[in-house]
Amino acid sequence: MNNLAKFTIGIFATLGVSWLAFVVGARTQYGDLEPTAQSLEEDGSIPADSELFPLALSGVAQQGAEEYASLGCVACHTQQVRRVETGFDVDRGWGKRPSVPRDYVLQKHVLLGNSRIGPDLANLGLREYSDEWLHQHLFEPQSLVPSSLCPPSPFLYSEIEDGADSDILVTSEDNDRFIRPSIRANRLVAYLQALKQDYELPEISFIEDPEEASTKVDTVEVAAELPAGLPQWLQDQIDAGKEVYMKAATGGGMCFTCHQQNGQGLAGQFPPLAGSDWVLGDKSRLIKISMYGLMGEIEVNGEKYNNVMAPPGIPPGSLSDEQIANVLTYIRNDWGNSASAVSPEEVATVRASLKGRPPMQMFTASELTSTEQ
Repeated sequence: MNNLAKFTIGIFATLGVSWLAFVVGARTQYGDLEPTAQSLEEDGSIPADSELFPLALSGVAQQGAEEYASLGCVACHTQQVRRVETGFDVDRGWGKRPSVPRDYVLQKHVLLGNSRIGPDLANLGLREYSDEWLHQHLFEPQSLVPSSLCPPSPFLYSEIEDGADSDILVTSEDNDRFIRPSIRANRLVAYLQALKQDYELPEISFIEDPEEASTKVDTVEVAAELPAGLPQWLQDQIDAGKEVYMKAATGGGMCFTCHQQNGQGLAGQFPPLAGSDWVLGDKSRLIKISMYGLMGEIEVNGEKYNNVMAPPGIPPGSLSDEQIANVLTYIRNDWGNSASAVSPEEVATVRASLKGRPPMQMFTASELTSTEQ
């Protein structure tokens, strides 16, 4: 009996300590958080007439949050810009700063998520996706991103034979269709567009853009390797290529999501572009990857990677010869890289040589390095 009593007391003591730590402790630490100004007075008070953040979601966006939860989107998407061992989310372009507890104080259901089968959505509303793009993605994700694992939600839409101006044209390889969003679909898109952590708080400020922070260093490194004063045509091509690299919408390559803004990639997952012989070497090989993608094991800067790279573009493989030339010229001349430009004519020549190759038939390293290629 004595042992049973000790065991029972131990169980209740463990539960009590856990309750104090995870319930009372959390309530003490975060329970009094409420919207506040982006900066406070010296005495800690809120300046008069300051706008308070976070802002409350509109009524339709709040209803959209319920739809988001009911559809299980939280199973594949997080809503938390965080610092993790595999890389800082700000460097991935997923936000201007890490998320903090105050960001969620007005949310009825906090949808942080726990996996990232899809990208983080904490700042989806800042990524310049149109409502039409989001509706098409919800209706049939693979019509925009063929490699997407996101399940279609056609039950949120009605297909219309002769669409009106307010209907949405869904284009795909098979056929073009008009769809009409339901109230549920419009609520969900309103919620997605409202996801924005675009404000600073007293406890957290925007993180300095790593590219801006290293502008002087990059300029010195590049200047040591390239002639002083780049020709205007080359500078224009590099600037246009950077836009393709960073853009996560139609006409963009969304390259930064894997290879990062600083070109360093993600350790063990996505190889770096800075100092890479794959980037600085044979242009024809690089162009082929940009058209068809790459799969299987490769070695970059002495480290092995084994992943799948879909061809850049939204949808994948949609970049024009000029866009491919621009983005390749950019990655060959940033982050300390220094190599000759890629012209649209060179891209067109490679494209012609690959005529008849099935779309999305990704290259392998052995195929690209074979003497037969």
